Amino acid sequence: MKVLYDRVGDKYKYPLSRKDLNFLQKYVGDGILQKIKLIRFGCNTKTTQEGRTVKKGNIFEIRINFCLYDTRSVLLVDDKKYIDEIKAFGGVVNFKDRFIEWDLADSKLYAYYILLHEIGHIKYCEEVLGGSIAHKASLNEENYCDKYSMEIVKELKNRMRLDIDL
Repeated sequence: MKVLYDRVGDKYKYPLSRKDLNFLQKYVGDGILQKIKLIRFGCNTKTTQEGRTVKKGNIFEIRINFCLYDTRSVLLVDDKKYIDEIKAFGGVVNFKDRFIEWDLADSKLYAYYILLHEIGHIKYCEEVLGGSIAHKASLNEENYCDKYSMEIVKELKNRMRLDIDL
C-alpha cells in the first residue's frame, strides 16, 4: 500500500503519520489492507468531503482531506451529525469564523475515524455487496462504516491512553 501526502505550507500538518498507519494493521487485518493500493492525504480547504473511496478493478484508493493549519481545520458544513462528531472528538467549533480548533491528540483520533470509515466502505463492499461498490452509499452502509470505525477508534483510544470521551 502506497501512502502519499499532498505538499502543504509550513503551518499545515497532517495528524496521521506513516507510523500511525502501521499501527492499523493490527486492527484492520491484512485482507482488507491488501486491497488498498493508495491512501492519499490532502487538506480540506477546497472540498466538503473529508474522505472518499474509489474502486479501480479489484483494488481501492482512499483519499483523506483533513489537515490542520496550526491547530485548526476548516468547518465544512453545519450538518448536525458532522458537528456532533467533531465535538465528540474534542473539536471546538467556531461557527462565526468557520473553523474547528483541535488538540493534536484529538485530531489524530478524528483522522483515524475518517480513515477507518473509508476502510469500512471497502469492508462493506467486500462482505455485503459481493465486491461491487455503490456510487452513493446507502444509509445502512454509512451506519455500518460509522460503527466499524468507532469500534476501532475506541480500541485505539484505549491503547494510546488518551483522555478523550467518545
